[in-house]
Amino acid sequence: MSFKIDGFETFVSFSKDNADALSKSSAASVKAIEDIAKAQQAVLARSIDKADAAFKALFAVKSPAEFAELQTRLARQSVEDAILESRKLAEVATTAVSAVLEPLNTRFAEGAKKAA
Repeated sequence: MSFKIDGFETFVSFSKDNADALSKSSAASVKAIEDIAKAQQAVLARSIDKADAAFKALFAVKSPAEFAELQTRLARQSVEDAILESRKLAEVATTAVSAVLEPLNTRFAEGAKKAA
C-alpha cells in the first residue's frame, strides 16, 4: 500500500531546484573570492614595484628643483594609478557579484512564474 500526497513531487522538485541554485551560487562565491584576492594581490605587487622605483628616483635627484618636479609627477601618477586600480577592482567585484547572484535570480524568476 502506498500513499500519494498531491503536490509532494512538485514540492520535492522545487526544493531540489532551489538547492541546486544555492549550490551554484556558493561555488560562484568561492570563485569570486579567489578572483578578488588575485586582483588585490596584483594591485599590491604593482604598488610595491612602483614605490620601489619612486624611492630610487627620489634618491637619485641632484637638485631641489628636480626633487620638486619629480615629487609632483609621482604624486600625480599615484592619484591616476589609484583611480585606475580602483576601477579594475570594482569591475572584478561587479563581475563576481553578478556571477554569485545569477543562479539565484534565475531561480527566483522561475519560482515567480510558477506562482503566477
